[in-house]
Amino acid sequence: MNKAKPTILILTTHTGGGHLNLAQSLKGLLETRYDVVIADPQSPIIARGYTFVSRHFLPFLNGQYSLTDYEFASLWLHRVLTPSSIGRYQRMIEAIQPQLILTTHAMLSYVTARANEHLPKRVPLVFRLTDLQQVHLSWFSEKHADAYLAPTHEIFMQAKQRGIGSERLYITGRPIRRQFLEVSADAKRESLVALGFDPSVFTVFLQGGAMGSASVDRTVRTLLSLAVPVQIMLAAGNNEQMIARYEGYEQVRTLPFTEIIAPFMAAADAIAGKAGASSITEAFILEKPFIVTAYIPGQETPSLQFIEHHNLGWVCLDAIAQKELFTGLATNPALIAEKMDDIRAYKAWNIRANQDICPTIDRLLASDVLHGQEFA
Repeated sequence: MNKAKPTILILTTHTGGGHLNLAQSLKGLLETRYDVVIADPQSPIIARGYTFVSRHFLPFLNGQYSLTDYEFASLWLHRVLTPSSIGRYQRMIEAIQPQLILTTHAMLSYVTARANEHLPKRVPLVFRLTDLQQVHLSWFSEKHADAYLAPTHEIFMQAKQRGIGSERLYITGRPIRRQFLEVSADAKRESLVALGFDPSVFTVFLQGGAMGSASVDRTVRTLLSLAVPVQIMLAAGNNEQMIARYEGYEQVRTLPFTEIIAPFMAAADAIAGKAGASSITEAFILEKPFIVTAYIPGQETPSLQFIEHHNLGWVCLDAIAQKELFTGLATNPALIAEKMDDIRAYKAWNIRANQDICPTIDRLLASDVLHGQEFA
């Protein structure tokens, strides 16, 4: 009789699409070897609140992020919030009975570690660090997780400097959903024709976050004002007002939230929008330059440096500069060609680094078995 596959519980949050994308990417990578369950232990009110604030009160998010991005402040934030939620985390873990827990959000890390301590048997705990250049220090309030998976060399060094032991640190790249690795070479023509677009015209995929929370109206106006032909695929997420606003525009096609987005992104000549780690990764995996036209201050500010340092695209926040850049890209293919060697090199490195994720999980599970916790 075959033993059941180990169960891995991935804890994520619906506060923005990036964390959920990361969880889904990990599931796609791990599910051939393990039973993988994705769960959000937070109250739905938190996700709804985040969507509202990110659309209407971005300065509040910046202030909250900056004020707690210190070791003392982040630790006490965790300690204040943990008592009200630790019971919910314990019940979820006990109901699923995983052999390993993996978290994809800083605010899930500390409370998960505390809940884990109160279980009849402690479960191996892995923190999947998220951003590309720098993560919030609340990730390191708990320094004794079994493993910390760093997506980049930059995050690896930050974790090491913040007291995470080298024996717990692994550079594994940032995983990507399988659809981005399997998109066909014919996706450009097929996707554009399906949308009623001309495949020969310069096309921008413009994203505003899964919740439609990034302000993209100014960028749309800039693109529509160009003196050269341009087409816009606007990923509007769940923002119904944005979808309605651009209905009927000849040069714009709005895309509501969809699980299958890679073919549309692959059809573009360039990807632009908010500087989320998931979107940047998806762009270089598709071998497209990323143009930052907006970002969440504090949280996404370091990503601007990452893009420029690795030559993965452009940071272009000013409307006049955007007009000049997009005009140049639409009329001079050499501008994009100049980025391609670096984009392809970083893509290749990331894919190689991803190959260390499963062996790392295997070692943690094997070590746990050696300590007497057999799989059910």
